[in-house]
Amino acid sequence: MSRKSAKSKGYRKAAAKKPYLSGRDIKLLCVIVAILAVCVALLVNYDDGALKMKDGKLPDAGENWLIVNGAASGGKRYYKLGEAGEIEGFTRAAEPLVSDDNLFTLRYTPKDENSPIQSIALGTTAAKADRTAEYYHNLIASLAPGDIQTAKAGDTDYTYFTYQTTFFADEDLTAEDAEKAEAAENTDRYEQALHAYVDAPHNASIGITVVTNAKSEEDFLTDEQLMDYAAKAIEAIQVAAK
Repeated sequence: MSRKSAKSKGYRKAAAKKPYLSGRDIKLLCVIVAILAVCVALLVNYDDGALKMKDGKLPDAGENWLIVNGAASGGKRYYKLGEAGEIEGFTRAAEPLVSDDNLFTLRYTPKDENSPIQSIALGTTAAKADRTAEYYHNLIASLAPGDIQTAKAGDTDYTYFTYQTTFFADEDLTAEDAEKAEAAENTDRYEQALHAYVDAPHNASIGITVVTNAKSEEDFLTDEQLMDYAAKAIEAIQVAAK
């Protein structure tokens, strides 16, 4: 009768479990975590020059500051583009915008009632000068504005265009209606303006609008005369450092 062989009593060596992450992986993960921590710290402490707000207002803003809302659509993030000084012979006033009472148009009105200029206005746009000029040029295309051009006022380059147009009163009005129209100053109207734009920090621009006080087409100024007034306004602006 055959004998059954005895079972081996040797020990089986268990396979060692590999760690989920190797030493190299752990080191790489530590580097990534460290980089993320630095990025978070930079984001928390990043100062892009935006003005401090309190209760939706800008408590530190000066009345002669040129400010733009550089936030995306619907947001509010304000930046100072510069300051506006005085223009000799003009009185400056800040007019809040209806759409945003944190923003102002700075309007200069001549002290001389017989001045050929009705006003010089300063405003801001969240786009560079060339793009802003193109936008507003297209906006008043029906008034046949002149070509967009560039010029220099002192050391400052600017982009500009002009327009002039006349709105004629209705010639078919009855004598009574014509009298009423004249009393309401609804007579022929003569408009002439120069729109100029200067590049500013934060991918924005400062706009200068010179409007004449023409009583007839003979009162229209030359482009050179309009540019002289624009130059006075530009010289009064101190653009913020970029």
